[in-house]
Amino acid sequence: MEETKHTANETAQPETVNLQVLLRPLWQHRKVFYWVLPITLVVSYLLILCVPQYYTCSVKLAPETQHAGSSGTLQALASSFGFDMQNMTNEDALRPQIYPDIISSPNFLITLFDTHVSTADGTFDGTYYTYLSKRNRAPFWDRWKMVIRSWLAPASKEVVLPANRKTDNGVDVFCLNKQQISVVQSMQSNIQCTIDKKTDIITFTIKAQDPLVSAIMADSVCTALQTFVTDYRTKKNRTDLHYYEGVLREAYQEYHNASQLYVSYIDSHSNIKLERYRIEAQNLETEMQLKHSAYTSFQKQYLATQARLQENTPVYTVLQSASIPQKPAGPRRMLFVLAMLVLAMAVTSCVVCRNELKEILL
Repeated sequence: MEETKHTANETAQPETVNLQVLLRPLWQHRKVFYWVLPITLVVSYLLILCVPQYYTCSVKLAPETQHAGSSGTLQALASSFGFDMQNMTNEDALRPQIYPDIISSPNFLITLFDTHVSTADGTFDGTYYTYLSKRNRAPFWDRWKMVIRSWLAPASKEVVLPANRKTDNGVDVFCLNKQQISVVQSMQSNIQCTIDKKTDIITFTIKAQDPLVSAIMADSVCTALQTFVTDYRTKKNRTDLHYYEGVLREAYQEYHNASQLYVSYIDSHSNIKLERYRIEAQNLETEMQLKHSAYTSFQKQYLATQARLQENTPVYTVLQSASIPQKPAGPRRMLFVLAMLVLAMAVTSCVVCRNELKEILL
């Protein structure tokens, strides 16, 4: 029994000695920490102050889903296990799963350039494009990096596009200039869209350096996506509706002219009993009936197209509307400073105890 205790003491002795070996140089060089930690505190705090604060605003939507009969129950059961059977039967190309790709595409983002925004302090009132290009602040190292790139990069010539390619707002995704590309990249990092695979709930998260701008853009992005999806799903119905409007108008005009011609002929030949006039009146009446049948048929098709347009128009339920954030979401300055202090202490300890660490490891 005594031999076992003696062996256990001998085994535990090196660990105590190793700990003392590491603590001794740390105590001897404690004045180094008196310099390193305050300097790290000041430098890290000054660096994190250069990073502007930002606010986030989130909006949640529940898209309309159509399930019929037992298939809806089967899809609901499959979604609880993480499977999406709706995509196997849904012929719609714009499924909720590709909404993040739509949000991040330049074709969609350039439609938000002219969104009117204003800051909470009232110092800015203009378009979102102007806000990002003129008022969005960046750390000094990012500005220096852009300046150095502008010095080193060769000067590029501006491409002149044909007049028929220019849009109303002067922005063409086919050929964006450097400033427009920079704004699009900034929007891609500030606008995020996530989809819950089980519930298909859409969550928009908008980041901005002003709380009011983040709330305005969250509501604008939500509205813009709904408009984009609605236009896609109802494009054919709206085209058909426009066609039937024109056809219905022409059919009504033809029926009106035919009825006026028939009435005028009957009134002018009411006292004539000749067979020729009677046959002519029958022909005019038949033509009027044909015009009326065509007008009635087009009217039914027009009403049916209106019903299909209403049926194909998606409905979104807003689960969480946009609200002005009260506190900044980042950066976490205290956490950054504490992390830098821990890192500085660890690095300094390794440098001070490098000889002792070599002996222990070897």
